[in-house]
Amino acid sequence: MSQLPAPLRELLLLRHAKSDRSDPTWLDFDRPLAERGREDAHTIGRWIQEQRLVPDHIITSPSKRTLQTLKRARTHFDPDNLISCSHDARIYEAPMTDLLASLADTPAQANRVLLVGHNPGLESLMSYLDGQNDTDDTCIEDVKRFPTSALAHFIMPSDWRQLNHGCAKLVNLWLVKTLPTQA
Repeated sequence: MSQLPAPLRELLLLRHAKSDRSDPTWLDFDRPLAERGREDAHTIGRWIQEQRLVPDHIITSPSKRTLQTLKRARTHFDPDNLISCSHDARIYEAPMTDLLASLADTPAQANRVLLVGHNPGLESLMSYLDGQNDTDDTCIEDVKRFPTSALAHFIMPSDWRQLNHGCAKLVNLWLVKTLPTQA
C-alpha cells in the first residue's frame, strides 16, 4: 500500500508597515507606525482576508511597529477564525538563521503561518526558501524587493524542522502600493 505524501503547508511573510522616524529619541524597537503605515497595515489585512489567506498561526516580532501592523491587519480577519499568536524575540533584527529556527518551532498542526518581521532578515529568508542565490543579510536591494507592508506567499514542505535552500515555492509577492484600491 502506498503512502500519501505529507500535506503541504503555507507561509506568509509580512514586513511591518512604514514606521515613524520623526522622534530621534525613540529606540528602533519602540518606533510606532507612521500614518501611511497605519493605512497600509489595514490595506494588507483586507487583502489577506479577500484572498482567503487568513493564517491559523501567527509569529511576530515583539517590536512596536510589528505589533501595530498585526493589530491593524487583524481587524479585517473574520472574528470566527481561531488564530494562535506568539511573539518571538528572535525575529527582531534577526538574521535568516534565527527566522528558520523560529519557523522550526512552529506547531506542526498550523497549516498556514503568518510571520511578521523585519528586513533584511525577511528578504534573506524569502530568497533562501525560493532557492535564489542571494542570501546575504546585507543586500542593498532588500528595500526594493521587499518593502514595508509587502506580503509573500509560499507553499512549503510539511516539516519545518529543517528547511533547505529552495525547499519552497513562492506563489505570489504583493506590494501594498500595487494592490487594487477600495471603492
